Amino acid sequence: MKRLKGISIYSVIFSVATRRPLFHKGPSWPKIVFRGTLNSNQNGIALMIVLWVLVLLIALATEFAFSMKMEVNTTRNYKEDTESYYLAKAGINLALAELLKNARFHSIHEEYGWIMGKKVPVPDVSSGDSTESEEVLEFDIVNRTDIELEHGTITYTIWDENGKISINSTSKPTLNKLLAYSGVKEKLDQDTISDSILDWIDTDKNHRLNGAEDDYYRTQRPPYYAKNGKIETLNELLKIRGITEEILYGSPEEDGEYKGIAQFLTVYKYPSINPNTASEEVLNIIYSPEQTKLILDNRTSKGYHSNSLSTLFRITATGKIQGSRTEHTLEAVFEKTGTGDNTSMVTHYWNDNVLDL
Repeated sequence: MKRLKGISIYSVIFSVATRRPLFHKGPSWPKIVFRGTLNSNQNGIALMIVLWVLVLLIALATEFAFSMKMEVNTTRNYKEDTESYYLAKAGINLALAELLKNARFHSIHEEYGWIMGKKVPVPDVSSGDSTESEEVLEFDIVNRTDIELEHGTITYTIWDENGKISINSTSKPTLNKLLAYSGVKEKLDQDTISDSILDWIDTDKNHRLNGAEDDYYRTQRPPYYAKNGKIETLNELLKIRGITEEILYGSPEEDGEYKGIAQFLTVYKYPSINPNTASEEVLNIIYSPEQTKLILDNRTSKGYHSNSLSTLFRITATGKIQGSRTEHTLEAVFEKTGTGDNTSMVTHYWNDNVLDL
């Protein structure tokens, strides 16, 4: 090892690292003194280290703040979604309480929406002692929009499944009329679709003249079998011979070729259609033009046509939080069974989170 007049290189390095000059009491050893250039370089390195540490700490603090903000937002969104869910559930219960009441008729009013006739007919208002006679309605008007409850609002709607055509119990002439209205013009195409629907539902393996059974569906890619049972969802109709998405749901263009048949169909069976709640299109398919005109005139003049009651109801309820964009929508289908004190509501369908895409 090289020495500088008795001093090792390691001793010099140690002195530089510790910033302590190396002295020796011996007379023959020189005194080593460090100048300002070395101190300045060391101060610069220390400053760089401090700056990098600050940058690292700032990055960690920023990441922590961002994570905490995300946690707070997630917690708030979960809380508000839970609140809006139970608000929507309260809307479902409000609708059920309304439907459980005894009624003389069920109808859909042009202005008030779903209405229920009062059980006892309202007598005529005499003008004997009163100077002014108030109009007495045969039904109650119920507010179902923006009902305030705690920190949110409830909106619910009642739709009637009895006002639609039951796909599981309809006939071929009715199906052909519906297909013709929706835009299927060729008679052969109408017969093919209607026969295939009836073949899909019936329990035998024999197809109708223009229908289809396993021998047809086994040639598809991928192959499958005819269900030979009731249709459970309207989307299931896409598996049936001749039906396309446009025929089922309508053309994407507003003035397209097909209007769609799904909006006029239901998968639930019921004793008879309710003329008070059926759309004009369904009335034209089911009834003659004269009957349809009479029904519509009565609904316009007094809100209903006959004392017809429905048994199947589709309820949509939305809960909203005040001061927030959070909302939750539920949809369910109920069937009313029994009468009087034995009345109950049977759940056929429940969608816990309806997405408005």
